[in-house]
Amino acid sequence: MISFFRRALSSWLVLGLFALILIAFLITGFGSGSGLETLATSGDQLAKAGHVRLNSGEATSRIEAQFESARRETPTLEFSKFAASGEVDQLIEMMVSGRAIEAFASATGMAVSPRQVDAEIAGISAFNGPTGSFDRNSFLTALAQRKISEDDLRGDIARDLLSRQMIVPVSGAARAPLQLVTPYASLLLETRHGQIGFIPAARFAAGPAPTDAELNAFYRQQVARYTLPETRVLRYALIDRAQLAARATPSEAEIAAAFKADSAKYAPRDTRVLTQVVAPDQAKAKALATRIRAGTPIAEAARAAGLDAVTLDPQDKRGYAAMAAPAVADAAFAAPRGGVTEPVKSAFGWHVVRIDSVETIAGKSLEQVRPTIIAALAKTKGDAAFAEYLAKIDDQIGNGATFDDVIKAEGLTMIKTAPITASGIDPANPAKSLAPEYKPMLAEAFQAEPDDDAALVALVAGEKDVLVDVDTIQPAAPRPLAAIRAQVSADFAADRAARAARKAADAIVAASKTAAGFAAALKAAGVAQAQPVSAMRLALAQAGDKAPRPLTTLFEMTRGRSRAIEDKAKQGWALVWLDRIEPGNAAARPDLVGATQAELSRTIGNEYIEQFLSAVKAEVGVTRNDAAIAALKRKLAGGGAR
Repeated sequence: MISFFRRALSSWLVLGLFALILIAFLITGFGSGSGLETLATSGDQLAKAGHVRLNSGEATSRIEAQFESARRETPTLEFSKFAASGEVDQLIEMMVSGRAIEAFASATGMAVSPRQVDAEIAGISAFNGPTGSFDRNSFLTALAQRKISEDDLRGDIARDLLSRQMIVPVSGAARAPLQLVTPYASLLLETRHGQIGFIPAARFAAGPAPTDAELNAFYRQQVARYTLPETRVLRYALIDRAQLAARATPSEAEIAAAFKADSAKYAPRDTRVLTQVVAPDQAKAKALATRIRAGTPIAEAARAAGLDAVTLDPQDKRGYAAMAAPAVADAAFAAPRGGVTEPVKSAFGWHVVRIDSVETIAGKSLEQVRPTIIAALAKTKGDAAFAEYLAKIDDQIGNGATFDDVIKAEGLTMIKTAPITASGIDPANPAKSLAPEYKPMLAEAFQAEPDDDAALVALVAGEKDVLVDVDTIQPAAPRPLAAIRAQVSADFAADRAARAARKAADAIVAASKTAAGFAAALKAAGVAQAQPVSAMRLALAQAGDKAPRPLTTLFEMTRGRSRAIEDKAKQGWALVWLDRIEPGNAAARPDLVGATQAELSRTIGNEYIEQFLSAVKAEVGVTRNDAAIAALKRKLAGGGAR
């Protein structure tokens, strides 16, 4: 996560990411628990862009959201490391730039309508209700659970929309000229030819056994290699929604009530194919209706009046009333098949409607829809029962009940782990690690202090939770030398062999002034003859991280030179010699030229955005309270170290 945002934050194209960060915070259900939330005070002003301020409370909530996201991937992440990576400074800079955009938009008359913000909110799945569409109650509940105000969310989304309105046109205008692109594309087709030899460290493995002094010194120097991470023994109990199945079974009375409540849905109803014309005034509508009744096709009559006839998909009365108006629907559903209604007024004008066809859909009895009603009621009751049961346990813990108290009171089954790391691995038996589904539980348990209360953690939202308690904590510590003497001795010998192999490789590089000298130096060192190799820059770029390091090294060297590269598995040293460079020519590769042009255009677009933002900041005026920013970082570091 940290690496992702480092890449993302390097481009101002993602200036609007704060709304997305907040939305991700809602969708993924990241809860508070980092220890930062108590620091979110709104008094200190960190920066000001024009008339728009950035206060410490808002900055804290954004930083906390990003830190919590990062720690979900790396449960042992400390805030000090998070801050040292530059994330906090970059996040604050993004927030300041967002305020500058907001101030500039205000000064130039740009705005985002509430409807635009509503549309963005309606598209967030975290706010969907049981029907799968936006639900106001779900929306307010999600915000309350995450301690986010509706105003904050709307402000973030509005700022994001403003940023898009300004930044997309700025970056989209960038286009790299072909005169600039073609040399870069040709460079991708460059091929390099060379030779590669290898010195295995195993050649130098023989040697005297280390003395006690050598072994002790090596152990002290490499103590981090022999340090076991912190382990914890956890106790937990699974709480599965299936355990509450009996509470989710609807009664006959509930089934009957649900059927009655949706009686309109199950009652017989007509659907009609309608063709309508909407006239601007009553007189024109009456003349149109008269012509249609006289036999003129409705489309022809409408065209003669300068209007359009629109045939609608099959409609029921309720749907058509919502589309047009209740009075229009009353008239359309009272007329017979082939009939034409009298003009009826709506907010759009005067409607003349012809009834093209009528189909009666039979109603459904309670027995016919019983399975559907039972399934819907069972889900609703199951959701409520599960939420109530979790709330009950949470209340018990809040009232001072211990993990053992809750287990006994609720008849839950307790499971106790072996000492495990934050990744769920038992160092004494690595094969027995916790399943990936327990990652949220591990994240919570390895943030907790020894005397913290037991905690409820969602494993599968709405389906499965776990009550977890920290039993014991074993701090990180090096294993005693006496217990791992054989391993340390083997590592000492391997390290000695690796250093000897490196020394031999350096000697070959120093003696290699020509291709013949390279071959002679390999032979003198007793290394197998070098193998010829060739590689194209484009192929290595497409291979990415899988490209062999010796081949990529060819493109980092000067012709007629050699270099030593440590083997990825640390089994020895590769020796690379660059013989010649064969230039590429992209004239016959329009596809490559086009792809290179698109990539360079994006890069130029990002440069345009940075310049645009600099100009915006200069225009509105940006001031920073460096002392307040430093104080906030100190508070966050203290609150996030748990």
